[in-house]
Amino acid sequence: MARPKRALGELGKVTYTVEPSGLVIARGRVYDGNGHERRPSGSGATEAEALVALQEAADVAVGRVLARRTQFMTVAELGTAWLKTAYHDDDPRVLRQRREQTVDGYASVVRAHVVPRAGAIPIAEITADRADGLLMDIAREKSVTTANKVRNVMSLMFDWAIQQGHFSAAGSIQQTRYGAVVVANPIRATRRADEPDTVYFELDAVQVKYILHLIRDVWPERHRARYPVGRRPNYKLLADYILITLGTSERTAEPIAIRFQDVRFEAVEQPDGSLTMEALVWVGGTMVRTKSRGLFRQDSPKAERQKRWVRVPKFAAKVLSELVASHVPDPERNPDDVLFTTERGRPRDPSAVGELLRMFRREFEPELLAIGVDAEHLTFRSLRKAVAAAVSDTAGVEVARDLLGHSSTDITEGHYAKRPDLIVEVAADALDEAFAGIDV
Repeated sequence: MARPKRALGELGKVTYTVEPSGLVIARGRVYDGNGHERRPSGSGATEAEALVALQEAADVAVGRVLARRTQFMTVAELGTAWLKTAYHDDDPRVLRQRREQTVDGYASVVRAHVVPRAGAIPIAEITADRADGLLMDIAREKSVTTANKVRNVMSLMFDWAIQQGHFSAAGSIQQTRYGAVVVANPIRATRRADEPDTVYFELDAVQVKYILHLIRDVWPERHRARYPVGRRPNYKLLADYILITLGTSERTAEPIAIRFQDVRFEAVEQPDGSLTMEALVWVGGTMVRTKSRGLFRQDSPKAERQKRWVRVPKFAAKVLSELVASHVPDPERNPDDVLFTTERGRPRDPSAVGELLRMFRREFEPELLAIGVDAEHLTFRSLRKAVAAAVSDTAGVEVARDLLGHSSTDITEGHYAKRPDLIVEVAADALDEAFAGIDV
């Protein structure tokens, strides 16, 4: 009679070997969820410790890392197991990979919010009502945005817990050989905190021109008077970044990822026979920072479908021509050949540009308020809003959609542009018209 096949996750015969150092190695065989035999191992000071480590390795091998902690497995332990296992690049069972920076973001939410507030709670005790109260507390104490981030991460955690349980019985908790596992995701039954109303903050040409004047002319003199020696803010970088953001409608970390090869210049003959130089920019990357890789250029914007060529208005073309003219290739320090580099020739960090803008807002809050600009709402995202509104007003919401890289006009209308009007062929013309003279 043939020996019956072992159940999923059930270890076969365990063998032990002892290393010269005295470390005990336990080895066994286990079937994964696809019916394939795996050969995990574990080590410890004793056979008992090695067996425990082997069982944990077997759990990982079959994708069931809801470790054998019965119903006392905590939310913190679930978070650790989820982050460790759910997004393994080398695991063929992972159907949807996440970008490294996305997983880093999940880990940050778990570390900063989930563990401090719910880490010690057993997963069996996380009810929808309890989770809802936790999320509402976060919304009140931190922000609605933070609460919704926590809700999303916890929902992913509990979804994964369910997937790893391999159960079918009804109810919220089911007993398995791994202990009590969640059946119904309690987080999905919680309320999503209401996002605050979007602040539509549109800059006009006069305001932008004045802001650039403050950055280029007033700030250097004011800073020099206060601090005669020492490092000075990079005024030109901030001014250039604002112009490029306005001209390309790129997201915050995208302009800084523009490479030498991403810019094209074309001579265009005008009706009077004269020639003008026009610039096209490939929106195809973003700068990101992860724990393992540090700062690097990711070869896609927020989403792959958002890659696009953008003909930029004259004020952005002027900045790009200066950057291209002064660009010096350096394969060692700047392997991606990006145009925005530090004094040492290395790619710039988007956070540094963001800090420049925050410094400017703090320094010129009264001056900004005097021209009707709330410093708090002066962000690179507000510049995208200004672009969307200007292009939508002049060229139509469809052109604004394509310029901003949205998948539908609903996104453009709902988050950026307030009102579609006429339709023209080229967004660059609309921006030249809306922001005429800002590069003077």
